[in-house]
Amino acid sequence: MMRVLIFGLDGATFTLIRPWAEAGELPHLARLMAQGVHGDLRSTLPPVTSPAWPSFMTGKNPGKHGVFDFIRPVQGDFDLVNATAIRAPTLWQILSEAGRRVGVINVPVTYPPRPLNGFMITGLLSPSSGTITYPPDLLTPYRRELGPYRVAPRIQYKEGNEETYLADLLNLIETRRRYALRLMQDHPWDVLMVHFIALDNLQHAFWKFIDPDHPRHRPERAARFGPGLLRAYQQVDAAIGELMEAAGPDTAVIVMSDHGFGPLHYVVNLNLLLLRHGLLRLKGNPWTRLKAALFHAGLTPATVYRALEVLGLQNLTQRVSKRVRNRVVGKFLSFDDVDWSRTVAYAMGHVGQVYINRKDREPYGIVEPGAEYERVRREVIEVLQTLRHPETGRPLVDRIILGEEAAHGPYARYGPDLHLVMDGYRCIAFPLFATDHRLITRQIRGDSGCHRSEGVFIGYGPPFRPGAVPRAPQITDLAPTILHLAGLPVPDDMDGRVLEETFDPAYRLAHPVRIRPTDRGGPPSGEVEALSDEDAAEVEARLRALGYLG
Repeated sequence: MMRVLIFGLDGATFTLIRPWAEAGELPHLARLMAQGVHGDLRSTLPPVTSPAWPSFMTGKNPGKHGVFDFIRPVQGDFDLVNATAIRAPTLWQILSEAGRRVGVINVPVTYPPRPLNGFMITGLLSPSSGTITYPPDLLTPYRRELGPYRVAPRIQYKEGNEETYLADLLNLIETRRRYALRLMQDHPWDVLMVHFIALDNLQHAFWKFIDPDHPRHRPERAARFGPGLLRAYQQVDAAIGELMEAAGPDTAVIVMSDHGFGPLHYVVNLNLLLLRHGLLRLKGNPWTRLKAALFHAGLTPATVYRALEVLGLQNLTQRVSKRVRNRVVGKFLSFDDVDWSRTVAYAMGHVGQVYINRKDREPYGIVEPGAEYERVRREVIEVLQTLRHPETGRPLVDRIILGEEAAHGPYARYGPDLHLVMDGYRCIAFPLFATDHRLITRQIRGDSGCHRSEGVFIGYGPPFRPGAVPRAPQITDLAPTILHLAGLPVPDDMDGRVLEETFDPAYRLAHPVRIRPTDRGGPPSGEVEALSDEDAAEVEARLRALGYLG
């Protein structure tokens, strides 16, 4: 058994890493790639942070662990997910139960922390007022020397605050590096993971500065702010080098990302399309009719947000609870105005997820499972295929993936019935009802980049054969591979596999993969623990700042 050090670079992409590494800008990642193995890592469908990290941690697809998005949608309403929504054993649980000492730093969807054989700091979706560590006093001895710890950025990006936004994220990377170095030195570990969220945050905001073909690209601003993204990658690269040196040469190293990244050009209001074609219906009362008329005339959340931007008040939207937000949104045309007794489909989720209003899932579902469901879904697909690119006039939808092709397992029926890929993910969907009266619109916020399916995998150290080519690795393959490197058998209900083809032949011969049977009992019980209204409002504000909730 050897130690395993894992770096999670949220949203990292070889699109940026390869040219920068070849140019000598990222010396540590360049060395890992040259002396180890690397390849694109396929993410989940959709390639979204919240299902991707549970899939990484469990080795299972969302249909087996139950997390499909940042939210759990039910006919226009939603709850935020957290670690208690993961309905499968995680890597950290399996390692701990086998006696391995574990350290987990800031991996998303780990709040609230659970006891383990080691230590944990939770990541994205953690409220600032909550207990974010196990043990609870983990960070107390370090605060005076290392400064206050923080999980998330303090600043929301908007055009004009690029310098302060970048400085905040660089500080976030530095804080994580500083604490990770001390924790790995002060606490024994066999498997340690350090996650960096800042690359994802910055790519959402700064992609337009590094992409000359982006419709928002302005050469003068790109020259000024474009180097900021490289600075962030360089700071993470330096942290990787320092933490690897502290871990020692006999450590297996994995660098991975939950998804890749690329440009974002347009947002599609899918519910407006469904409404136009009679697949989604509104209530017939006078108030809803008035709201619909005003909405189509241009009184929308997008126009109000732009007015707040002009007044410098857009950050007010972050400080309200879900209850207040819903009350305000309810003044516009929204899911509150949908007549579910006549609606057969709706869209909810920021990539392009469509749900059929099924009787066996939705509280007011009307579509019968079986033949009627298949007929309705085909009709919805035909409507979605009518979407056209606003500039070229070509079909906007590249692929429509059926729910059963994206997920399988005891929770698969709770996932989307259709997944859309629009213009290579350069177009995504507005996550809730609609932001604008137009079918296809620009983002109302500042983000110019969004996710791609191809993430990053790099393996380095004694087990890996330099130059080996991983065979179509998927994010679910990493949990089995890490368990194997830690000297443990792989549970037979994991969807992923051990990436044996990346190993040195001698190591592979001396360490054959072992599979163990798992308990075939029913799915884990227990309710998802909801956040307080105040904590939920804080987490929602972060997600809205990244465009995940509009």
